[in-house]
Amino acid sequence: MFILYIFLSIVIWLEVLICFTVYIVIQAILFITTAAFDKHRKIMHYNTSILCTVVLALCPLIRVKYTGRENIDRSKPSVIVMNHQSIIDILLVFTLYKPAKMIAKKVLSLVPFVGWNLFMSGHIFIDRASRKSQIEAIRRMDDILIDGDSLMIFPEGTRTKDGEIAEYKKGAFRSACNSGTSVLPVVIDGAFQALPRKGVILNGFHKIKISILPPITVEKGSPTAGLALKCHDIMSAELERMRLAF
Repeated sequence: MFILYIFLSIVIWLEVLICFTVYIVIQAILFITTAAFDKHRKIMHYNTSILCTVVLALCPLIRVKYTGRENIDRSKPSVIVMNHQSIIDILLVFTLYKPAKMIAKKVLSLVPFVGWNLFMSGHIFIDRASRKSQIEAIRRMDDILIDGDSLMIFPEGTRTKDGEIAEYKKGAFRSACNSGTSVLPVVIDGAFQALPRKGVILNGFHKIKISILPPITVEKGSPTAGLALKCHDIMSAELERMRLAF
């Protein structure tokens, strides 16, 4: 059975490579042709959403179940907060079809095609070892929200080591508090089991559950530590509920 999973994983990664190759060409064309009238890069975001939807649909070992889609308000900006279980989470957040800018590690900017795409789409790079880079990233995050765009963040800062939700970094919530932008909590369960932190082989069939919770209203100037703790508690409780429900 393990040999079968290896074979299917190879097929899936080849599918991803083919899809991404076609996608990056389309993204480059969209970047050139839509820059004059789509400053928020929404068209490029939806193209990414389509890619992620197709990739997940083509994966025979993963099925995704969503609850709470009605809590997504695409008419106004929000800070989408997700727990980070796996690299699969990047695909999952785009299948919400809510245009938003992502905070990415600066090292990704050096990866051919991936870095170019992140740059063209207006996502933010951050060097965690540089205080200057962190300050600049926060400034850009503030500007994005003020300009009417949304943000997507993984406040744990890295993928989970054990499937549980680690402590949230309060700095991730600073822009929400600075601007009074609501937070949209999105809880993922099952991605860690499907593809753990250091794994590349999908080890069996997995159902991934995504719960989109009601938005958390944020008062402008409210303390970041309090919001981070509140969001962590709500999402941890929801993760526990999701596991008990299935």
